[in-house]
Amino acid sequence: MSMFSPNPNAEANLAFDIAKPGQYRLRIEGSTNMPGVSDPIPSKSTPGNMVMKVRLVFADPTAVYTLKDEVAKNLGSIIDNSLVTQPAEKQGKLRSLVESGGIVWADFTDTQMLMGKEVTAVLGVEEYNGDQKNTVKRYLKPQI
Repeated sequence: MSMFSPNPNAEANLAFDIAKPGQYRLRIEGSTNMPGVSDPIPSKSTPGNMVMKVRLVFADPTAVYTLKDEVAKNLGSIIDNSLVTQPAEKQGKLRSLVESGGIVWADFTDTQMLMGKEVTAVLGVEEYNGDQKNTVKRYLKPQI
């Protein structure tokens, strides 16, 4: 049996800070392949496609400011589930992610190659189920 010591000062349902839209360095912490899903916004709907969902965290959380222009104190992760893996002709955003991580597209053969890589992304803010969340608008190639 595992022992657990609850923090009596822990706040339930504490909301994560939303980062101000802009360009950020993010680290890839996890990925999952899954079937695409229907979305009420047609441009985000991917039924019939296979997609990769990645979990990203801020590489330097101390450099992130909230929508209120305050230093972020409670950042969550960012989930990007818009990376189409199949059909091949829709892999543009996935290619941008891979190349932003410094991997040559032709050499990309396994999603594990992305784990721990840092990428540069342009983040925006969107509403989701009545709350705001950060979303990846696009990935940028590394500056050489």
